[in-house]
Amino acid sequence: MITFGQLRRSCAPVVRRFFELCPPVRFAAVKLLALKQKTTFNRCGFVFELPKGDFGVTLELDSTGEYEPLTTMMIEELLSDGSVFVDVGAHVGLFTVPACKWVGDGGKVVAFEPHPDNYAMLMRNVETNGMQACVSVEHAAVSNNNQPIKLYPSAFNTGDHQVYPTAGRKGIDIACVSLDSYFAKGERVDLIKMDVQGAEGAAFEGMKRVLMDNEGIVVIWELSPSQLVACGSSAESVLGLLHELGFHSTIIDDVTGVKESVSSEELLARCPHDSYLNVLSKRHE
Repeated sequence: MITFGQLRRSCAPVVRRFFELCPPVRFAAVKLLALKQKTTFNRCGFVFELPKGDFGVTLELDSTGEYEPLTTMMIEELLSDGSVFVDVGAHVGLFTVPACKWVGDGGKVVAFEPHPDNYAMLMRNVETNGMQACVSVEHAAVSNNNQPIKLYPSAFNTGDHQVYPTAGRKGIDIACVSLDSYFAKGERVDLIKMDVQGAEGAAFEGMKRVLMDNEGIVVIWELSPSQLVACGSSAESVLGLLHELGFHSTIIDDVTGVKESVSSEELLARCPHDSYLNVLSKRHE
């Protein structure tokens, strides 16, 4: 039987293009979804407000009752008391908030979210769950420089805002920061979770010093070859950079529940150009 995750992964590129090119259909679909979609969810022992009429995260949670279960389990296992967790593209805090519990009183969480509405909801979720003291929430994108850039928001998927232009999308100005400028030289970072819709290439370029400063650092990120190309990068160049820095790849497949170490060639073969996979990058097997 085809699962929701398999259906979403295979249909997402087609649905995205169709909705972008047909605004009346998109408008009607969002309105209809908003009528039936609940927007308050329990996850990892916390309560979250999610966007209404959303074909991304809200639809997945409303349809399945969970969100990226294998990735969530991996992040929880990798964090411990005193860990430093960085959530790049934090959206509304589905990883940021529970990570505050997983890093303990001695740990630290830093979350970056550039879109104004997502940022506002992220702040509300942090405050609702009483996690203000342990998390720093930054209203900015992460890239390879500190210059303002344009963000092109999706009208139907609040997790699919992009930093490259797409037909019909209107850009908004957002702040931008590199992790190398945000963290002091030698500052500890244990785990980075990154989901930035194709901007991973620039983000990795802007965190090279952080990656070199922290030998045991782990990065969990979303590989989307077509979006990387749209951002002026490529899957091959990103994986090449990580290889030069000594990182190996492990597929984290939330759809099938498979976790498997693979070569860069195998990873590229397993991830269709127009689709996506979560990848865990670390230096030690």
